[in-house]
Amino acid sequence: MPHPQLDSVNIFVDLKTNVFLFFIEIKNSIHTFILFCIKSIYLLLTASIIICSVTQSIAQDNLSPKSLLNQLKIEKNDSLKIIYLNELAWVLRQKNPDKALAYANEAKLFAIHLNLKKEEATSLVRIGEIKRLQGEYTEGISFFKQALEIEQKINNLYGIARAYGQLSLSYKHIGELTEALQYGEKSIAALEQIPIEKALANAYDSQAVLLRNTGKIDEALELIFKGLKIRENLNDSSGMIYSMMNLANYYSNLSNYNKSIEYNLKAIQLSNSTNDEYNLAKVYTNIGITYYKLKDYQASIDYNLKSIQLKKDFKVNKNLDANYTNIGNAFNALGDAKMAEDYYLKSANLKLSIGKKDALSSVYNNLGNIYFRKNNYKRALDYYTQGLAYANKDEGQIILIELYLNIYKTNLLLGNLETAIFFNDKYIVARDSFDGAFREALIIKDNYEEELKKNELLIKDTRIKEIQLKRKDLFIRSLIAGGLMLCLLFFVLIRVFQLRQKAKLAMKNQKISEQHVDKLLKDQELKAISAMLEGQEGERRRIAQDLHDRLGSMLSMVKIHFKSVEEHVESLRENNKVQYKKANTLLDEACDEVRKIAHDMVSGVLNKFGLIPALKNIKESVEASGQLKIEVLEFGFDEDRLEYDIEINIYRIIQELLSNILKHAHASEMSIQLIKKANNLNMVVEDNGVGFNVDEQHEIKGMGLVNVASRVDKLDGEFKIDSGKGAGTTITIDIPLN
Repeated sequence: MPHPQLDSVNIFVDLKTNVFLFFIEIKNSIHTFILFCIKSIYLLLTASIIICSVTQSIAQDNLSPKSLLNQLKIEKNDSLKIIYLNELAWVLRQKNPDKALAYANEAKLFAIHLNLKKEEATSLVRIGEIKRLQGEYTEGISFFKQALEIEQKINNLYGIARAYGQLSLSYKHIGELTEALQYGEKSIAALEQIPIEKALANAYDSQAVLLRNTGKIDEALELIFKGLKIRENLNDSSGMIYSMMNLANYYSNLSNYNKSIEYNLKAIQLSNSTNDEYNLAKVYTNIGITYYKLKDYQASIDYNLKSIQLKKDFKVNKNLDANYTNIGNAFNALGDAKMAEDYYLKSANLKLSIGKKDALSSVYNNLGNIYFRKNNYKRALDYYTQGLAYANKDEGQIILIELYLNIYKTNLLLGNLETAIFFNDKYIVARDSFDGAFREALIIKDNYEEELKKNELLIKDTRIKEIQLKRKDLFIRSLIAGGLMLCLLFFVLIRVFQLRQKAKLAMKNQKISEQHVDKLLKDQELKAISAMLEGQEGERRRIAQDLHDRLGSMLSMVKIHFKSVEEHVESLRENNKVQYKKANTLLDEACDEVRKIAHDMVSGVLNKFGLIPALKNIKESVEASGQLKIEVLEFGFDEDRLEYDIEINIYRIIQELLSNILKHAHASEMSIQLIKKANNLNMVVEDNGVGFNVDEQHEIKGMGLVNVASRVDKLDGEFKIDSGKGAGTTITIDIPLN
């Protein structure tokens, strides 16, 4: 603005003298206006510097509420009062939310009066945060969106990132994980442009939790490692508590419970040392969950009750529903169904009252399980159906898989066969999809840690090389010598590269050849095993037939001769009579034993009545011994029996799997599910045992699963094993019937 005015003055100077006085008047007015602008800019800059200084001082000194109140009382500048009021709202938001809300509202009114948009947005964020902590998520979201609109208008990048982050947290708590993820990504993108490292670490951790809940474990692991690295560099104790809880959760998911408890105890120690009761309540909940997984149910209840007490002390109802669910799980495991149901209903009612959908499907699933065990299948199905209404891909695939399975079993027992088949298919698809993603995530995690180690070694090597180059530089002065050395090195590298290429090609050819040989050997081995099993089955039938027809007949003839002698036994001496009776008794026992051996070798129940009665006969025999509880579920088996070859092979397969479970699995329950369709037979055998590593071939061979695979292959079927250490085993077999 000043330069155009000066140009106008230059034009007026060239005018005639009769307008000179008028020009002087204009010049004086412009001069006065410029002085006014300079003074205004000076005052604004001074105020900004003071505000920044006060803000920085508060951030560095971490003033207590008492100190902030003292400063507020003596402060006369309204702009600075807003800062103190907002800071009081932040400090008191957890322990005294009512006072915090009053301070935030007062700050908002001052900011609107003075037209300070940045401070007004901060006040709105404070109000939204207090509402969120009190469980009033819808109101909180409204305040955060108002703040976001202001921050975008003034282009305050940090404020925009802060508003996005708060919106992400709020949507997470009401179960809208898709929106939460989107706002979280926007918050991270804004913070990476500034960057503010502490806030960025918080954003990484919050987004990692969301990604983990939606099954994106690989992306979650990458973010949590980034956040932990930042916090270690900053020595941020509060942030490190959060990272340790995240790490504890991941170790718990990987069944490394001792490591999980170790990180939780470190988080408790840090929380106590910094008097951080808010995070301490979270850690108590965390460690309670880990003790539940370790089957120390009383410890789980105790830690969740501690968490509840802390939350009630500073009037924050956030996540009380999670504690109620955890306590319900512990009582359920202890066999106290009444207490479990009470706590589950507390959790569900609290979630519904505050509009929080997070984990609501899990609570309804647990209530359904209680009534399923009571054989009240209709009530159980009602709860499972309610759970499915709140479950979706955002809520987590694990609970969705479990609900599909439970609805399938309940419909099967209620006789709703078509619905049962529909949900069984959905269960299998969802389970296979989740297993693949989880295994990929573990591989990515290992690769990520390996890359970190490589990078550290690379940095050290680089430093060493720099020192060596500096030393060599003192001795290498000649350009000619240097050129010769470079040429020599160039030719050596080319030669090495050529040799490596030849070696790789040779190894590749050798590997292809070895794979071809291995395939031929494997095919030959499967043929041999199949022939052996077929031979065994035929030999069993032949021996059983011989025992029954030949030896059984001979023993029967001997019995007839003894009968003829019995008519004249009165004429024998008394001692010979005793020996005769003893021999007759032994002969009866031999006949019975031969008959029993013959029936055992060719399963009498299987021959007479078919596969399903034979399996139920096995169930009764095993359960009578008290070693294992067996559940047999079948569908589609009418009066028509399967071909004998299929029935006997399926019977031997289940015998082999049952033997494995009794010997190796240490299981308490086993489920056998058979579904006969028009063109195929589906069989699922599950146990709740210790499981095993499917990738280790010696374990599969040691448990006789090669024989099972061979029998399935003989029937042109498909055979799948789903297991892991501590996760039980599920074996799925599909056999064509045409």
